[in-house]
Amino acid sequence: MNNSSIETAISFRFLTLDKFQAYSLAHEILGATHKQSATSPYYVAYVPLTKQNFDDINDYYVRQRIDLSCCDIFISVTAESNSARVNIPEIVNRMLKYIDCKLTFSFTVI
Repeated sequence: MNNSSIETAISFRFLTLDKFQAYSLAHEILGATHKQSATSPYYVAYVPLTKQNFDDINDYYVRQRIDLSCCDIFISVTAESNSARVNIPEIVNRMLKYIDCKLTFSFTVI
């Protein structure tokens, strides 16, 4: 959801990938990025949660046997006001039906 005062980004995150998994994910799924965690030897990978990436995320999750506790859906909202109403896209609900992971929110006022 984008308008002049609110910007929302939604990503599926893999929280504990090893180096090989992180690099292969970046090559397998369009828009996937990763960075090494500052507090562990693992990598955190972000994949934009889109209709185009939906099946690829599911396939990667199953193929790599990722534990449910090692992933989440990250919703980041940036707004010009400290009070805002944000509609979350239906794709988040759809993903939760396939991978019932936790939701993590970030709300930033600029």
